[in-house]
Amino acid sequence: MKIRETPKDDFLAASDPGVHADLASHLSRVRSIDVLRETRALRGFTRVRDGELKLTEGKAMLRRASLTPAQDWLPAYVVKGEGIYFELDGARLAGWEGRAEVQARAQRITDHYGSVASQRGLQGRTISPRFVLLHTLSHLLINEFIFACGYSSASLRERLYVSDSAGRNMAGVLIYTAAGDSEGTMGGLVRMARPDNLRQVFASALADAHWCSTDPVCMDAGEKGQGPDSCNLAACHACGLLPETSCEEFNRFLDRGLVIGTLDDPNLGYFSDAFSD
Repeated sequence: MKIRETPKDDFLAASDPGVHADLASHLSRVRSIDVLRETRALRGFTRVRDGELKLTEGKAMLRRASLTPAQDWLPAYVVKGEGIYFELDGARLAGWEGRAEVQARAQRITDHYGSVASQRGLQGRTISPRFVLLHTLSHLLINEFIFACGYSSASLRERLYVSDSAGRNMAGVLIYTAAGDSEGTMGGLVRMARPDNLRQVFASALADAHWCSTDPVCMDAGEKGQGPDSCNLAACHACGLLPETSCEEFNRFLDRGLVIGTLDDPNLGYFSDAFSD
């Protein structure tokens, strides 16, 4: 699968700021997204079956009667913004994911969601360690960007690019902000992609993740599941949750343990040894 390294057009413009030496062993790619354009359309609303809501079903929820093909469209609007994209190092990620204890911890979340899905008539899904890792890391970084850049808590969003299937191996995250005016935002988030700035953001986010203000309760409660549908382990409102509009998964599938380790196993996390020097 070919990826445009530094796209540049009216809809998407990116540049390569480089990766700080302290992050080079954990990240393989960082891109500052100077321009992005997002089209948003309301396709329906449900809080239980949103992941499986088909477009035709969503339209039926919004309308009293079906429309002709010429009229069968949805209102949408375009917003412009900026963001930061990064990918994890593939070789390091593969070695970390292969550890039995890592797989076992992610399996707990899969089991919790499977129980909820069966009760609600939903289709189960496998929550991989890389998904939990990237999703939790995204939340930790967004919370840090809020303080570093001065954004409101609901103005930053995530887009997860995660897959371990053959030919579509992905482990990346886009954190972005978009506004409805003609000019978009003003570059504050893009500046944070510079190596020194991003290094400081990662260091602060990971340091904060080592101890939640509700620990040891948060870390201990996570052993049995907590949060929405009990689909989080070590993650609560004091450390890992975001406004629901910022999160792709309704604040589920989060665990600080797979990022920085647990109290019982400090070396469990992908970033457990980051900034150890």
